[in-house]
Amino acid sequence: MDTSHCRHRGLIFLLVLFCSFLFGLASNMNISDDARGNRTDSNRKHILSSSNQHGKEYITCSKGGLEVPHTYVKCHNPKDLIAKINFVDYGNPTGECGKFRHGKCGTPPATMRLTKKNCLEKNKCMLMVSNEMFGTTQCKADIQLFVQITCRKP
Repeated sequence: MDTSHCRHRGLIFLLVLFCSFLFGLASNMNISDDARGNRTDSNRKHILSSSNQHGKEYITCSKGGLEVPHTYVKCHNPKDLIAKINFVDYGNPTGECGKFRHGKCGTPPATMRLTKKNCLEKNKCMLMVSNEMFGTTQCKADIQLFVQITCRKP
């Protein structure tokens, strides 16, 4: 057998393994309710706060850390749009949705501007949880991204 056939079979095998890994991750996503009745996606730490809905606007939050290189910021309904970025901190933020606080080591100055640029007037956006996205944080450990948005119904 020609060695080029062996290489092709090896590449195909690696491709099959990679696709199996990706589909395995997708099938392991678990969405459940927390004790307050808020829906949470345990893999993405996305909090869908149903208790903060008022008329045509409501608040929802997302949390992400370095263990998952990105976080999704999104409204509940696919037709709703992100109307306002209420809070964003890349560093060591603390708190619960609606009560987030900035961490002690400071968030890079471009964090709010970049979040607005990527997310406003969209239904959802993906933000990378990295220094490459927001600039270097002064935090040394447990770096996280917390985002609180206001969504508007059409």
